[in-house]
Amino acid sequence: MSAQPPHLTYPVQRTTVTDPPEEYTRLQKEAPVCPITLATGFPALFVTAYDDVKTVLSDPRFSRDALFEPGAPRAQLAEPDQDSIISIDPPRHSRLRGLINREFGRRRVEGMRPEIERHVAELLDEMETKGPPGDLNDMLGRPLALRVICNLLGVPYSDHTKFGRWCDHFMSYAKYPLAEVGRANSEMRTYLADLIETKRQTPGEDLLSALVQARDSEGALTENELVSLGVILLLAGHDTTVTALGGGVITLLRNPEALAELRSDPALIPRAIDEILRLNEPGDGSFLRIATEDVELRGGRVAAGSAVVASISTADRDPSVFPDPERFDIHRESNPHIAFGFGTHFCVGSSLARVELESALGALLPRFPDLGLAVPFEDLRWRSYAHLGGIEELPVRW
Repeated sequence: MSAQPPHLTYPVQRTTVTDPPEEYTRLQKEAPVCPITLATGFPALFVTAYDDVKTVLSDPRFSRDALFEPGAPRAQLAEPDQDSIISIDPPRHSRLRGLINREFGRRRVEGMRPEIERHVAELLDEMETKGPPGDLNDMLGRPLALRVICNLLGVPYSDHTKFGRWCDHFMSYAKYPLAEVGRANSEMRTYLADLIETKRQTPGEDLLSALVQARDSEGALTENELVSLGVILLLAGHDTTVTALGGGVITLLRNPEALAELRSDPALIPRAIDEILRLNEPGDGSFLRIATEDVELRGGRVAAGSAVVASISTADRDPSVFPDPERFDIHRESNPHIAFGFGTHFCVGSSLARVELESALGALLPRFPDLGLAVPFEDLRWRSYAHLGGIEELPVRW
């Protein structure tokens, strides 16, 4: 008889920046639907098997709207935003998503590729001029993602230093006092509300101006929904790319044979990015959901009213779906990872993230053939307090 699975407080601290906690893998084997305690003190169920995670992410019986009920569990200290696209179910979610789908569609994003490649080239020029060592997050990942999302939304890049602080608070589980989180959220919303008023007076050829037009001329969304949509697009639109690129560079540096193969055959980069995403999903779990009725998953029963965290990072290492799941294989033919989510809340910016990653790696790897970590791998730190996780700093030399 196997030992009882551990009762965990979520999220568990990672022992390395490239692997989910060992406890998650153990739960996938022994208790794929397991009670946990959230960092906020609320009880929840932790789901780790691939098929079950996909069910939680896509089945309407697992609701985001239910988080607004009085006394509902929370994964973060702050109240969920009742007007945010990430916090609501259809039909409201479908209505808001329909307003932005076109701007993030594959054809529209492909048209942005030359601009993204120019940003990458400029940042790598600055990196080379400055000289080693340096934090790759600050030199490439963060400024690239911020330039792209600021241009798309019509947000002044000159204000980018504010965004990192706001994002840190917005994505935090319980790192900051509630009052401090509230102040950051208020500042962020005030900033977007002021910018929206500017767009009303002087519209541009950008997404935020288009959303203002949809609000004022068509009544397609409320003012609060407009502000909330601007907030989540600005913050999530850059943090996820920084996390994925940092994880990808580390993974490649720790797999020199694959790195050499990519340098000699750049056509392999898109497939390598899928494998990078599978092994470096931005964060260990999905946003919290509430079961609105009893649901039987393969791994166990979820009672109505239960809070559920679906661990995407663990699901993407499920050996029943991914043979030899811990191996980084840039030739993996079947790779149905769910790093961008699944179902209703599948990441609207997935195509944009792919083009950013392809552009960044496609230029970085040949430009700096002796790129390496500037600190021991063991010294890299994971942002365990943040919903999307990620590496605190990525010091590199070249």
